[in-house]
Amino acid sequence: MGKTKNIHYFSVENMDLREVVGSECHIINNDDITIILNGCPRNATFLRDGEIYQLPEPHLLLVMNGEADIQLDLEHYHIEKGTLILTTPDMILEFTHCSMDLMLCGIADKTHIHIPESIVMACPAKDAEYLLRMMYLLWDISTQQPYRRDTVKQMTEAMLSNANYIKQAAEASEKTDAPSRNQQLFQQFKLLVSKYCERERNIPFYAKELRVSPHHLSSVISKASGHSVMYWINRAVVLRARMLLKTSDLMTYEIADRLNFPNSPAFNSFFKREMGITPRMYRNNLNTCDS
Repeated sequence: MGKTKNIHYFSVENMDLREVVGSECHIINNDDITIILNGCPRNATFLRDGEIYQLPEPHLLLVMNGEADIQLDLEHYHIEKGTLILTTPDMILEFTHCSMDLMLCGIADKTHIHIPESIVMACPAKDAEYLLRMMYLLWDISTQQPYRRDTVKQMTEAMLSNANYIKQAAEASEKTDAPSRNQQLFQQFKLLVSKYCERERNIPFYAKELRVSPHHLSSVISKASGHSVMYWINRAVVLRARMLLKTSDLMTYEIADRLNFPNSPAFNSFFKREMGITPRMYRNNLNTCDS
């Protein structure tokens, strides 16, 4: 078997944070939370375009400078100064482009606060300033002795709640109630697809989970996203397949079994239809790029 890429677990529990975000940033890291001010991930050897990173903890990030093109699970985004990012646990991140001057401020929560959905949006300047002030206040509280664990958790919850409020306020100013309901169903659908796509790839399953008819689900997803239900399901499966091909030495038939295909030829046919090349060619291309 040729050389394969290792998955990068972007967990604040098992890495040297200064190696990740640069030596000039400010960091607090304890059992409850990690706070990073003025982190410059592009200056670190850890971050490389085209690599896959998994984010076990939820993160709230503000882009302070620079720009990047990223993929979070099923979505592609362009982020730049003023972008607000909120990730749910275990999201898969991939950079396709990242400027050298990218700078971030953010927190990673370790207290298992529930995050209903991810957010990537341009944050209004006043809201971004307020979030940054909350982050600095959280920094000050986290350094107090004796340590104020309950206050830190409540402040973290307040920041995450405020991020959701900013998103909801933006949606309310742009959309009527009906499109908002469609967007909400679309977001719930994408979360379910991310969770179940390895085992469930039929429309009735997701319609039942969302308590709507298959026809209604298909109609809403098409209107909300411009793509069909099966487009999103297949895209999620391809993402999982690419991750396994990049980050493991599993044989093709083992990946086919893990992704619930009846056999290896069925998986090969699916992958070639979606990607234009076979799984073996995809993996060989990765090995060629690494050599």
